[in-house]
Amino acid sequence: MTDVRYTDVQHIDLPFGPPAGGWTDESALAAVAGALGLSVGDEILDGGSPARVYRAGTASGEALVVKVLVAGDGVVDGHDLTSFRHKLRQIELIRAGAPRLAAHYLPIVHALDGDTWSACTTPYYASEDLAAPLRGPSDGAETFFRRYTAVVRALVLDGYAVHAVPAPAGHLAAITVGRFLRRLPVLRGALPAELLDADRFVVNGVPCDAPRLVLDRLTARHSDRLARMAPVRLMLPAHGDANTRNLLLRELPGTDAEFRIIDPRGATDPWDPVYDLAKTLFSLSVWDPGLRLGFSVRRSGRGEYEVGFRQQVFPGYRAAIHRFLPFLRATDGLAELFEDDPHWLERLLLLHDLHVLAEAPCRLSDPKPKPDVRGANSTPAELALGHYLLGALLINDLDVQLGRPGELDADRHLALVADHLPGG
Repeated sequence: MTDVRYTDVQHIDLPFGPPAGGWTDESALAAVAGALGLSVGDEILDGGSPARVYRAGTASGEALVVKVLVAGDGVVDGHDLTSFRHKLRQIELIRAGAPRLAAHYLPIVHALDGDTWSACTTPYYASEDLAAPLRGPSDGAETFFRRYTAVVRALVLDGYAVHAVPAPAGHLAAITVGRFLRRLPVLRGALPAELLDADRFVVNGVPCDAPRLVLDRLTARHSDRLARMAPVRLMLPAHGDANTRNLLLRELPGTDAEFRIIDPRGATDPWDPVYDLAKTLFSLSVWDPGLRLGFSVRRSGRGEYEVGFRQQVFPGYRAAIHRFLPFLRATDGLAELFEDDPHWLERLLLLHDLHVLAEAPCRLSDPKPKPDVRGANSTPAELALGHYLLGALLINDLDVQLGRPGELDADRHLALVADHLPGG
């Protein structure tokens, strides 16, 4: 058991050891329920990590959410047990250094740590995810950006911006470019060997070099331009996984929507806020549509692939993707924050593309069912393949653009996934 104690979190020690055969998701959940006197309800499948999440209730009628993670093989960084346990440390760091942001974090009520598993509970927060208005009958973009304005101000201006240190040399290449390369072996055996071993293949009619080759080029041929895009400073780690499902909102009569933030990355070292802004854009462009709609992948010839979603993507997502960078450029406070970091929006495009690629091995870490809107499950391998192919398409286009003088054409770049994907 851990001996770390966090303010206002009840740490529960179990009076017994592991069951015969070791801990499983089911036995760890049963141990948590028994220790806390919980009645466990339906599983919540919206998350993107291997953790299991359930509605639960106490004997006194308090509604909770319980989250359990058991250590497993083949889990990528960020999905592992160490990261899960560090989330509490990160929240405490935020509480101490950025109290205005911390007020928006959904509090941890209980924490339990076993030898190969951990669990926590939070209050149940009746809400919808940040992107929900974009899935409505209208495109919902006005509502989305009104709500996201409040999130950005809290997350970036009240969070990241309260503390900064100079970014070390090579940060961009080592942390963000290197993240996909470190995860790449996880894909072996899940994706077609023909695809992973190929130096060149075709995606949606576009010849693409393998991502590993493109990323090697980015750190060599375009090293000067990559250095120009690198962050000037790193800031307080305000989250690190700001996908749209980790930002929960609800409307209250007569007031603006309030929001709560959940599930930070588990990072306690300084972080780049642009990483999180790119994660939200990635949620709209590939991740959330992929999980909600499923991918359609067709192999039309040797080394030729056509990838899209199983049905047309929500119009609101397309509208929000194209408005995303102009919105950030016009948001009060961000221009001042990045005044001496003039290429931060170019970096955002690079980080977006790297998020798409790095998510491919992440999908293999999460075995939970992923039903699309028609009720058909997407397998982890299908989701990994869709992310890998779209990531290859994007990073190749970015590589071409970086080889040309002038600013990147962000709108044309994002149109590769916002507008030009075939539907199922």
